Amino acid sequence: MKKRKIQSLSRKIVLSITLLSLFALIVIFTVFEKINKEAFYNIEMEKANLIARTIEPLIAINLYLGLNNDKIKEISLQLIKNPNILAVKVMQYNQILSEIKSMEYDNNIESSFIVNQTVYKPNSQEKIGSLVITYSNQNYKELTKKYTNLTLTLLFALGALFALFSLYVKKLLSPLRKIAKSLKNYSPDREINFPYISQNNEIGLISNALNDMQEKIIQYAKKQKNINQFLEEKIDEKTIELRRQLYIDTLTGLPNRLSLINDIVGVREGALLIINIDSFREINDFFGHIAGDNILRKFANRLKSMFDDVKYIELKRLSGDEFALFFMKKPSLEHLTQTAQKLIFDVEKMIFFHENNEIAIRITVGGVHQIDGALEKADIALKSAKKQHKSFLLYDEKLNIEEQYKENMEWVKKLKKAIRQDKILPYFQPIYDNKSDKIASYECLIRLIDSDNNVISPYKFLTIAKKSRLYNKLTKLMIKKSCQHFENIDNDFSINLSVDDMLDPEILAYIQQNIKKYNVAKKIIFEILESEGIENYEEISVFIDELKALGCRIAIDDFGSGYSNFEHLLKLNIDYIKIDGTLIKNLDTDKNAQIVAKTIVDFAKRLNILTVAEFVHNEAIHIKVKELNISRSQGFYLAKPQEKLKHS
Repeated sequence: MKKRKIQSLSRKIVLSITLLSLFALIVIFTVFEKINKEAFYNIEMEKANLIARTIEPLIAINLYLGLNNDKIKEISLQLIKNPNILAVKVMQYNQILSEIKSMEYDNNIESSFIVNQTVYKPNSQEKIGSLVITYSNQNYKELTKKYTNLTLTLLFALGALFALFSLYVKKLLSPLRKIAKSLKNYSPDREINFPYISQNNEIGLISNALNDMQEKIIQYAKKQKNINQFLEEKIDEKTIELRRQLYIDTLTGLPNRLSLINDIVGVREGALLIINIDSFREINDFFGHIAGDNILRKFANRLKSMFDDVKYIELKRLSGDEFALFFMKKPSLEHLTQTAQKLIFDVEKMIFFHENNEIAIRITVGGVHQIDGALEKADIALKSAKKQHKSFLLYDEKLNIEEQYKENMEWVKKLKKAIRQDKILPYFQPIYDNKSDKIASYECLIRLIDSDNNVISPYKFLTIAKKSRLYNKLTKLMIKKSCQHFENIDNDFSINLSVDDMLDPEILAYIQQNIKKYNVAKKIIFEILESEGIENYEEISVFIDELKALGCRIAIDDFGSGYSNFEHLLKLNIDYIKIDGTLIKNLDTDKNAQIVAKTIVDFAKRLNILTVAEFVHNEAIHIKVKELNISRSQGFYLAKPQEKLKHS
């Protein structure tokens, strides 16, 4: 019985040791598996974050400079070549600029994680966009599965050994606990010195297996690090190449306009000269663009050789035929002026050759003796020099040109806003028949309604509209709204057109479209400014004949202003003459004005053309207009332009 009790006790001890050993192995397996999973996950996540952080500055440059989306797409396509990257999305102000997905995207989207990298303005904490990378965790799953299986295999072997050698469990427990303790703070970046590697027993096998596993993990981590380093080097190479493309002019090899802008920001004191080749377009037109490019290269080289020895002056090409000398430290005003004058003198002596032809060039230089707003102010000085036909002009605050530019820009903004908000309206001024004193027609006059509901007359904005290429839109708005207004009103109406409008096939087509749409061909009169060069009879006649064929009528406006040519009345098929206000405003007292007006009326009657007196601003003038047998009258004395029609 005693023997049985001993055996029973042995079984209990063996069973207890076995159970405790199995429990310990399970704990070790769980800890090791968790550490491995976290390690592999962190490696993959760090790879994705590293790629995002590395590429963010390049995306930031493109977003900040407003370059086209092709550059961003090119960067995204390079990233998508990485087999672990499933998709790349670039956003700016919650709008997607670029989104590219790999062919494996749909198959792996469920086994992936998202890295969202904020894109900041260069050298700033201002957020300008975001980069979203969808990164596959397939590699992570395969690694964890591989090492889980390997761990399970090892643990199964250890379990078998414990079962066979349960008597040694107690002795083996101490080293295993030491190994487990070492594994608790495991990291691929920190190598563990596993104990008992030299022992020729199970503990030695476990230690060697864990050490081999650690070496494989370390090798894998190094491999990934090398891949990341290689990727970083490639990204750096591309970044350098892109920066070169951004800051270097491809034709001349000189730093470009963007380079100048960056340099200006980087200095506190300096000066700038902008150099423009006069009439360079004529060289391109006469000799061809290849010859023009060749001259630009040679000119750039000669300028460079002139200032190579001056370390604080850098030559740049701004655009086309425009170059700049950037003074990185501020010269004296006298030195800056002498440099510009010597430059002009030296360039005038330069001779360029193309196919045995000698080509000489002249330049205009605009300068500024300060760094604040240097590029804009030097450009203003250059344009002023061109306008004044001077070879060199230095920016002067007293010119007030900058204020004029700012005012013009404000008017451009107002015009665009008014067009966008439908605040360009026709106002209607009646024209009276001088025999019946009834309204014969209305002149449609353009008005702009500003944000304070003020009514702005065209003399404030028409010149700016022509310079900013908005004039065409204003003309179309007046044509459409005037025709639309008189569609169901039984009155004649007139619209003012410039010679540019008449020579524009697009405007002619738009007029034809609207007068047919609103059926106003028999009501509409087109007023042409007599002072705007209508001596181009052939082309103007084509326009007039096209419209008169539809039933429209034509008037010459401001006739008698400046030097009037009666030949216009003979060569153009005109229905009305509007006598200019400069003759009418003093008609009651100015004998010469009366003579000229009477001559115009007599000549018009012989040609069966009706006459209209503009600027009738008092009763005396109205009486004199009737005495001279002028057919119709228009002016503030009779009625001002109004938003709604005035009925007689």
